[in-house]
Amino acid sequence: MERQIRHSDACGDTGKTEVPVMTRNPSLVVSDRFRLPVGLFLAASLLTTAALHAQQHRATRLGNPATRFADPLTSVEQLRALLTAERYKADVEAILRQAAWPGAVEDLRLAASNAPVTDLRLPPGTRMPFMSSRKNGRPVALRDVLWAGKEPVEAYAFEFVSRDRRWRCVTPRPCSNFYVEDLGPRPRANLRLTQSLPAEVSACAPFEIELAVFNTGGVLLTQVRVSNPLPSGLATEDGREQLELVAGSLPPGEGRRFRFKVRAAAAGSYTNTAHAIAAEDVRDEAHAVTQVRAPVLAVDCGAPLEALAGRPVEVCLAVANTGDAPDTQVRLTLPVPEGSTLESAADGGVLADGRVTWTLPELSPGDTKKRCAVFRQRAPGVLAFSATVQGACAPVVTAGCSTRIAGIPAILIEAVDLADPVQVGEQVTYEIRVTNQGSAPGTNIRLACVLQDSQSFVSGGGETALTADAASGRRLITEPLPVLEPKATATWRVVVRAEAAGDTRFQIDLTSDQFVEPITEIESTTQY
Repeated sequence: MERQIRHSDACGDTGKTEVPVMTRNPSLVVSDRFRLPVGLFLAASLLTTAALHAQQHRATRLGNPATRFADPLTSVEQLRALLTAERYKADVEAILRQAAWPGAVEDLRLAASNAPVTDLRLPPGTRMPFMSSRKNGRPVALRDVLWAGKEPVEAYAFEFVSRDRRWRCVTPRPCSNFYVEDLGPRPRANLRLTQSLPAEVSACAPFEIELAVFNTGGVLLTQVRVSNPLPSGLATEDGREQLELVAGSLPPGEGRRFRFKVRAAAAGSYTNTAHAIAAEDVRDEAHAVTQVRAPVLAVDCGAPLEALAGRPVEVCLAVANTGDAPDTQVRLTLPVPEGSTLESAADGGVLADGRVTWTLPELSPGDTKKRCAVFRQRAPGVLAFSATVQGACAPVVTAGCSTRIAGIPAILIEAVDLADPVQVGEQVTYEIRVTNQGSAPGTNIRLACVLQDSQSFVSGGGETALTADAASGRRLITEPLPVLEPKATATWRVVVRAEAAGDTRFQIDLTSDQFVEPITEIESTTQY
């Protein structure tokens, strides 16, 4: 088939008719999965070629003042001024409208003002979808232009996006006759973040988390960063609980990996969530779960609540692993309380540096081991125990218990009449001495003195005040003595008058916190 080629010097010469030529459409592709019959294919190819290129223009030289769109260009600044100047705005819009360009003119103008501009060489044979030109000064868009010159032509080019497609504006420098070519759909920005960590780990050692961020889109991603706030209970080996990782710029198809180690404070299930974001407002997040297993040690301390001074006291320690992983080299330590002595330590307990230590080679989950020791303390007070246990993995735990070491109270009461016998009508003084012979203090000691009818109360006093019962006057009561320390003595004196002759008995009853039943002392006096 023959076709007519319009010879048009888009930048210079006028058109003329060339010798008819045969051509084949280079844009048709035969699929491996579908093939047309040869005759039908050739007929379709030639018909399509004729339809597409019947109006083709050939440009053979550039720079004709009568047909060029604007003055020749010598700098990028001139290009920007050409496509953004108000004086050319209507002409640019007319060219793009005639070319049926589907983009937005303002997108082109904006890109012309700030997009990077590159140098381009258009070799002979370059096909252009259209080219701006002028006819009688009016803007004209020539469709389907072939550069048929003998040498490459220098041009400026910049790329931009309009209505979700990529475009390239190319302007030959000798004539400023620009055209816009389609570079395909706008590449999408996309970001992918992945995370990997072991499904099950031990709290006894750090484990690794790997984060990988990839540019899975078609545009350069910038200022890519990954944020990983660790779940409560996880921290890096240097104690950080928040990680901010910088990946920088990622070209399409490239990525960056980050690896770091963390340690779990306790057993449990941990869900780690990381986030990735780029300056192009694309983001992704990745989740991963790990189960942390760990031994958990507990110790219980048991001792009697009270014991007498000098008696043996047994304390027993029960060590248990309540976790879900075994622990090894478990050390149980019990210091010897001050003022006491160790009598024995069963099951391999070793006394060194004032403490008893037991070592358990392994303690499995759910196991409990009991270890006991016997102590003795001779002075009253508190026998306080503080045990600690620590494994190769589990942290230190402590437990305490105590035994009150009670002294033995022993009270001696003595009463002596300082004159005997006593003549009726005269006075006699009784001296009362209370001595704590035991090892425990006596507290709230109170005396009650009873006079017979043959005597009457005159006065009294001593360690505490003494008063007579108002009703009868024959029962004398002292104020309580708060404390009588071991080996200490308290003294009172009571003066009475002999009212009648006879063998008289002066009775003293002592009570205290330690002795609810009275301790009684009786002193006899002969009155005549």
